[in-house]
Amino acid sequence: MSREVTVWAPATVANLNVGFDALGCALSSPGERMIVRTTQTPGEVRIRSVHGASLDLHADRNIASVAAKSLLQALDNPCGLELELFKNIKPGSGIGSSAASAAGAVVAVNELLNAGLRPDELLPFALDGEQLASGARHADNVAPALLGGLVLCPPQGAPLSIPMPFDWHLVILHPQIEVRTADARGALPETVPMSDAVVQSAWMGAFVAACYEGDSERALFSLEDLLVTPHRQGLIPCFEQMKQVALLAGARAGGISGSGPSTFWIAKDAQDAQSVGHSLEVCMTENAIPYHIHHAQIAPQGARIIP
Repeated sequence: MSREVTVWAPATVANLNVGFDALGCALSSPGERMIVRTTQTPGEVRIRSVHGASLDLHADRNIASVAAKSLLQALDNPCGLELELFKNIKPGSGIGSSAASAAGAVVAVNELLNAGLRPDELLPFALDGEQLASGARHADNVAPALLGGLVLCPPQGAPLSIPMPFDWHLVILHPQIEVRTADARGALPETVPMSDAVVQSAWMGAFVAACYEGDSERALFSLEDLLVTPHRQGLIPCFEQMKQVALLAGARAGGISGSGPSTFWIAKDAQDAQSVGHSLEVCMTENAIPYHIHHAQIAPQGARIIP
C-alpha cells in the first residue's frame, strides 16, 4: 500500500555579507510544501504536479526529483516515488527556492523509508539536486534548509551550526526582476586586493565570535561586505536607495541575499521591522518596481515532516 508524507522546507538567506558561499540561515517564512508518495515501481521517480511555478516535470530535470532519486538509489531502490510540489518560494528569488526543494525531497524520502539519516547525512543527496540548479555543490542554502538556524559550510567537512541567540527580525525584499546566477557570478572579479581580503576575513571572524558570545550588537556591526556587494549591487535597481531607506527606518544591517535579486534587512524588533518593510514598499512603489515583501526570523529548525 502506498504511503505518503508532507514536508515543509524553509527559504534561506545565503552569504549574509561576510560569508560568501559559506554562510547561510533558515527563515521562518516563506517556506514550501511537498507531498511525496511511495509507488510500486522500484527506482522510478516522477513529478505528479507543481503548483505556484512553471517548472520542468521531467524527473531528470527537476531539482526535487533528482535529490529524491539520489537518496532512493543509495537506499537500494525499494520502491518508486511520486512528488507533488507547492512552490511558495519563487524560483530565481535568491532565497533558496531550489535548496528548499532539494532539502524537502530528501527529508521526505528519509521519513518514508525509515532510513534514520541525520540532516547532515542527507546533505550530499540534497546537493545532487542543488547542483542541477546552480551547476555547483555550494551548501550555503541547502545546509541551513536542512539543519535550520545559522550554518557555516567550511571548505571541507560537515557544516557547522553556529549559535544564534538573537531575536532578529528580517525583512526580505524581492523585486520582481530576474538576476541570472551566471550574471551574478560573472560580475565578480577573478582577484581581489589582499588588503580587502584581510579585512573581510576579520569581519567574518568577528561575526562568528560574536555569535558564540551572544553579542547581538557586535554580530550586526560585523556584517560588512567588501568583496561581493560592491560588484553585484548594480544588477539590482535602486539598491543604494533601498539601503538608505532601510537603514533610516531602523534596519541595523542588510545586503544581497545569495545572488539576488532579493535583499535582506535586519531589525532588532518587530516594530522596527514593520517600519523597514513599509519604507521599502514606498521605495519600490515610487520607482515602479513590482515586489514581494516577507517578514521572518531565523528558523531554528530546517525541513521537517508536517501533518
